[in-house]
Amino acid sequence: MSRGRVFLQLHGETFARRYQVASLAITAAAAGDEVAVVLWFDALRRWCDGSFDEPAGGEDEAVAARHAELGLPGPAEMLREARALGARLLACETGVRLAGLDPAMAREMVDDVPGLQEILARAREADLALYV
Repeated sequence: MSRGRVFLQLHGETFARRYQVASLAITAAAAGDEVAVVLWFDALRRWCDGSFDEPAGGEDEAVAARHAELGLPGPAEMLREARALGARLLACETGVRLAGLDPAMAREMVDDVPGLQEILARAREADLALYV
């Protein structure tokens, strides 16, 4: 059985979007798929500064509270587990600068920092590509 290729791009600023992508990544990685997650904008900034699991306020706090009541792991923990299963965490070269991050620090937080052309090529080659 061949492995599927799952390519997830996360730009959304909400806890719900971070949870959705993290849960898809860990599920696909656990199923043996080749998984890549590209972090953009607020999601990248939050990953790098350690606030990936923090809600943005308003309805986002209610979603995070329901998540905690159910005893579910946080999005950051799920992404770490997905990486342990082989998923790769990426950030675009330009996206790092757009997020206001130091490129050297960002490179330490992800597995690779490809250019936009490579990101587009990976999305085209994927069996499933989602932009959340």
